[in-house]
Amino acid sequence: MLDHIESAEPAGFGAVLIGEHHFSDFIVSAPHIFLAWLAGRTSTIRLGTGVTLLPHHDPVRLAEDFATLDIVSGGRAEIWCGKGVEPNVYRQFGQDDTRALAMQEEGLDLLVKLWSETNVSWQGTFRPPLDNITLEPRPLQRPHVPIHVACSSIESSAAAATRGLGVTISMLYFPRRVLPRVIEAYYEAWAEARHAHAPSVTVHAHVHVAPTSQEARDHLGVYQFPFQRWVFSKKSDADPETVELPPHITDLADPECVVINGSPEEVQDRIGTLIDTCRFDRFTYQGDYGGQPWPIVHRSVDLFATEVMPRFTVSANRQD
Repeated sequence: MLDHIESAEPAGFGAVLIGEHHFSDFIVSAPHIFLAWLAGRTSTIRLGTGVTLLPHHDPVRLAEDFATLDIVSGGRAEIWCGKGVEPNVYRQFGQDDTRALAMQEEGLDLLVKLWSETNVSWQGTFRPPLDNITLEPRPLQRPHVPIHVACSSIESSAAAATRGLGVTISMLYFPRRVLPRVIEAYYEAWAEARHAHAPSVTVHAHVHVAPTSQEARDHLGVYQFPFQRWVFSKKSDADPETVELPPHITDLADPECVVINGSPEEVQDRIGTLIDTCRFDRFTYQGDYGGQPWPIVHRSVDLFATEVMPRFTVSANRQD
């Protein structure tokens, strides 16, 4: 994994995002530790979490940790926040998962306040009150370390926009045709809120690139589907073998499939269609999942970096 993420900057990617999971075979439970290691070995790539499970953390400690990461990386830190999908993790932390949204909303507001203000006095529901404290160290980025909220619905997208935060939207949660509506809800709420700064929308997808489209689909049939059944089972404590996946995940040959897969040319076309039909700033690639052999993971990344990304130009000539 360390070799994999260290290869991102030389390959031309603009960001590395490390997820957070607990007690569930995903391995990484402290992504900001990975990112601090990577900060010392890179110079330009942005460093984010994909995602930080905000309800499991004290927002004060998170604000300190990510301000520190921002300083040691020269202003490259980002925090992507979400609630997670595993009720069992909430039980293990002694938390009520039905209050996850409220915990996240309170945490988001407190993060912004701590990074943007000094001499903060605050009172909430889920942590002790604060009495005239100033967070140290102060992050380099202004007005604060970028915050992106993981969204899977029109309602959550609009709520993040109202708060003035960025969003990251995973294509796995709903059919492809729903994505433009979720994104437009964000921009509508942003315009209504009249924020002075710019909005930010990231589209996230599972991606696999192979020399031919058939080879990509044969590979995903072995690794993607069992992995997705396992992930879906985490949400409901079901037996993975009984989970029935929706067609927007399983119909890999359909151009509307939310898993971006195929030859370099087909992957280019699928991402190009996304760009033509949706407004977003960044596209993030997730290609390591389901116990795939590392040589196949790296081949997909190399094909994406050398044959897909050059087609899409963005500011500063960086691709996320």
